[in-house]
Amino acid sequence: MLKDIINWKYERASWQWDVLCLLCLVFIFGTPKEWFNKPKPPATQQQASTVLSADMSRDRSE
Repeated sequence: MLKDIINWKYERASWQWDVLCLLCLVFIFGTPKEWFNKPKPPATQQQASTVLSADMSRDRSE
């Protein structure tokens, strides 16, 4: 039976097909958004920074 579920070997008009489709819909619409959010980077990783041309001034008096 598990092999038939994995291979989706049920006829389209059968009650097994309806149950499998219902389970798929429950998973799609019942899954919390938090499960698919990107995790925050660890505290040891630095965020990318932007260097401006004004920061690269040849005048060292600043």
